[in-house]
Amino acid sequence: MNAAKVTGYAKKPKKELIKAIDDCVSLSQLFALIQHENITLQMHSQPGASNLAPKVLSAREIIDKKDTPLERLKTEIKKSVLKNK
Repeated sequence: MNAAKVTGYAKKPKKELIKAIDDCVSLSQLFALIQHENITLQMHSQPGASNLAPKVLSAREIIDKKDTPLERLKTEIKKSVLKNK
């Protein structure tokens, strides 16, 4: 009997990758997906960003706007995927 040979990992198509990003429920899941799919992100800071006054959001505003680190990172990863593939 012949055994199936694995020759390499076929990366997900863009549509499936966007769905997989949306399905992530934790930062660790999202980072695992980034690593597994070899997604490249460039992190940079803006000059003078530390001089900006932070906007203080209430808990309700954060929940309503989905303004969490996970949601912000998902948005940036989707931009990277759509731009590069």
